[in-house]
Amino acid sequence: MRFSFWPALLLLLLIPIFHKWWVNRNRPARVVFSLPVPSSASARSPLAMLLILKYIGWALMVVALARPQASYKQTERTVSGVDIMMVMDVSASMNIEDLAERARIDIAKETMENFIKGRQNDRIGFVVFSGEPLTMAPPTLDYGILLKAVRDSKIGVLKDGTAIGDGLSMAVNRLRNSTAKSRVVILLTDGDNNVGQVDPATAGELAAGYAIKVYTIAIGREGRVKMPIRRQGIFGNTVTSYQWFDNALNPELLQHIAKSTGGNFYRVSDASTLEAVFKEIDQLEKTEIKSTEKTKYDDIYQKPLKLGLLILVIEQLLANGWWRLIP
Repeated sequence: MRFSFWPALLLLLLIPIFHKWWVNRNRPARVVFSLPVPSSASARSPLAMLLILKYIGWALMVVALARPQASYKQTERTVSGVDIMMVMDVSASMNIEDLAERARIDIAKETMENFIKGRQNDRIGFVVFSGEPLTMAPPTLDYGILLKAVRDSKIGVLKDGTAIGDGLSMAVNRLRNSTAKSRVVILLTDGDNNVGQVDPATAGELAAGYAIKVYTIAIGREGRVKMPIRRQGIFGNTVTSYQWFDNALNPELLQHIAKSTGGNFYRVSDASTLEAVFKEIDQLEKTEIKSTEKTKYDDIYQKPLKLGLLILVIEQLLANGWWRLIP
């Protein structure tokens, strides 16, 4: 609390000065009685109580005149979020279990979920692709819907193949009208582009034209790898067999896309590296938060003013009413 017109408080010094003057002015003459004074005659006069009420009323009026103000702080936050599109390959090869004996898609989905949970105030979307792309979630702040979309993504829903260019161009289309200060695509794939209508390099140029940064991640091992083939057995159980598969990557293409858009390329061959890659991207693409703190003041002189007037009114009623009739 503060007083907007604090010099008015100096008027409080007049109260003891007035009281001293009043006491000297109204001091009665001393009379010596040879007889004892009855106790009823020496009873205390209500005058002292009236003076106390009067001084309290005056003091409250002076406080009101000094304009007391209550202060409170108001913080304004300006958040400049990042718009992010995550693009994940869901071709059949993402079933290959070469990352800590787990499928590539399972590791990718788990890492993306952790990345989403660590972000705030960012609009994030999710696109999957194999032989064709599909938007699972447009850029949104509803992370619950986004996490569900990531968990629900499956292999075999879309036609097979690896259309990197189509997946990237769909993500760019989702971000091209964004007004966010920073727009980012995180593209994760385990193969080379072999189908699709848009060439990946052309999609990269499109992203660069809209000032969209692309981080590319090549996941999995190259060469001959074992792909699990699962089918239902005669007793209703799942039978898993493995087939050798030649896994081909095109790291040069992914490097070119990342470099032309101002992003980074990452080569991932184990689960811990993928986690580290997403942590690095999380640090590179930080949300900008500016806080401005302001102190505001509200006048609260009404309370001492009303209370002071009430006390003075009571003092006058007692002085000119009931206590005046006391014998």
